[in-house]
Amino acid sequence: MPFANNNGVKIHYHTRGNGPSIVLLHGFMGDIGSWEKLGYPDTLSAKYNVIIVDARGHGKSDKPYDPIAYLDKTIATDVIAVLDDMKIDKSHYFGFSMGGRVGFELAAYHPDRFLSFILGAQTPGSRNEHGNESDRKRIALFEKGPEALKRVMARSKKEYESYLEPTLNGDLRAYTAKTRANAMREDISGQLVGLTVPCLVYAGESDSLAHESAKEHASKMPTARFVSLPGLNHMESIARTDMVLPMVTSFLQEVSA
Repeated sequence: MPFANNNGVKIHYHTRGNGPSIVLLHGFMGDIGSWEKLGYPDTLSAKYNVIIVDARGHGKSDKPYDPIAYLDKTIATDVIAVLDDMKIDKSHYFGFSMGGRVGFELAAYHPDRFLSFILGAQTPGSRNEHGNESDRKRIALFEKGPEALKRVMARSKKEYESYLEPTLNGDLRAYTAKTRANAMREDISGQLVGLTVPCLVYAGESDSLAHESAKEHASKMPTARFVSLPGLNHMESIARTDMVLPMVTSFLQEVSA
């Protein structure tokens, strides 16, 4: 069970397959099992060395309770720590939601460590008021405890079963700290206008939090393209593997040619 150490914070990861490396980083409240349940490592490991990471505060990684420990730029250095632990110079990167935001940080500040970026359902912009209100409601829910969270999740059973099951075993204090850190999110879009690494930015057409902003920001990144997934909402833009995986594998094949 490998762990990387980033300034005393242990970051858990799994590897599978051979070939060029690709890091997978899940969304908020997910973990390594989120990818595995949906079958992404099964498909990608046929051609790639798949590195699946538990973000800090999630899965088997350490769980600080200070919001400052969850800045996006800090989580990005966790990914670098994993690559260093494996002695990997360059890797592809695929992040969804929170993992997508971390990917923008990596593209902005650590582009030399990556071959390409696939960034789903997120933007490099700062948190808007809609996002802040969502965070306030999320924190209030966490403070009610795991049973209240379970009831809310059960209302969307398809998404619960396909991606968020690990949430019920998660540390709500760590989730709260990460959510509070969102208010400190900075707009890093200006750092991406000189990006030279190939980048695929995508979002579900019905993802009100990410779609339009991701599209706008991608248009300003010289090596990025934006893909809109028709009819999909936020969670479906990772759970609908029939639409996402072909797009991902095609992009990886293209940039690896």
